[in-house]
Amino acid sequence: MKIILDENVHRGLLSFLVSLKHDVKITPTGIRNGKLFALSQSEERTLITRDSDFLEERFRSTKNFGIILLRISARDLDAQKKGLLKLISNLKSFKNKTYKVITENQFEEIE
Repeated sequence: MKIILDENVHRGLLSFLVSLKHDVKITPTGIRNGKLFALSQSEERTLITRDSDFLEERFRSTKNFGIILLRISARDLDAQKKGLLKLISNLKSFKNKTYKVITENQFEEIE
């Protein structure tokens, strides 16, 4: 899977996702949400972020390659890893989908 990590996501997720054989890129520092979203689309990458602005209709209604909103404590890297692993393992495609990862054992699709 091709993934782009927002600058607000724990950097420890980069090596974790790469170890799972994903193609992962980190967002340039200071990039605005609209440009980040456009970058994720142009490179066909699923966006992983902590920014709830990406739940806005303008992002979700636009063709996208997936948005994953992390709602697990920013400091709890292990729980974030477990939550993402569970989500990624259960779903093969994130295209045009938005998910909120709430705990290491729970996620929900946002419609």
